[in-house]
Amino acid sequence: MSPTTPTVPLPSPKERRRLREALSLSEDQVAEAMGVTRATVRSWETGRSAPRGRKREAYAKLLGVYEEPTAPRTEKPARPAPSATRP
Repeated sequence: MSPTTPTVPLPSPKERRRLREALSLSEDQVAEAMGVTRATVRSWETGRSAPRGRKREAYAKLLGVYEEPTAPRTEKPARPAPSATRP
């Protein structure tokens, strides 16, 4: 992650656990999805550590608290309404 990349915000550790449980996911399921150990997930949920870089973004997406920003759409300028012509 480059120094100019903003850090993905995460909820508090207690809220992380609540969100995981609301999704009916076990620590093991989250660990497998994230490519980490169950102990790491537990550390994230107790506040002893927090994911960094791409894992942080993936974890936030898994919990449903982060959507990847999309590029702004380029809007075409509105066409002026045709002027009414009188005979």
